[in-house]
Amino acid sequence: MSSLPTLSSLQQAILAAVNSYPGQFTRSGLAKMLVGAKSWRDMSFPEYGRFSRYRRKDVSYQIEIMLQQGLLRLDNRGYLVPPECA
Repeated sequence: MSSLPTLSSLQQAILAAVNSYPGQFTRSGLAKMLVGAKSWRDMSFPEYGRFSRYRRKDVSYQIEIMLQQGLLRLDNRGYLVPPECA
């Protein structure tokens, strides 16, 4: 039996994006990309706007929870990376 918490679809997408693009997003940047914020200029990510029904604040909150749970880490520049990369 796994000790990992059950992840929502949003949390799964956050984890997948960080694993796919380690060290490329700040917390705010990942939230902007996932909700499809107009201020996010790079629309080349396939995940762009996938969670447009959410507010950026809600996505950022989930990222913070995942950081506290140890599912994500910040590198020395403050960018999101998987725990094994920190």
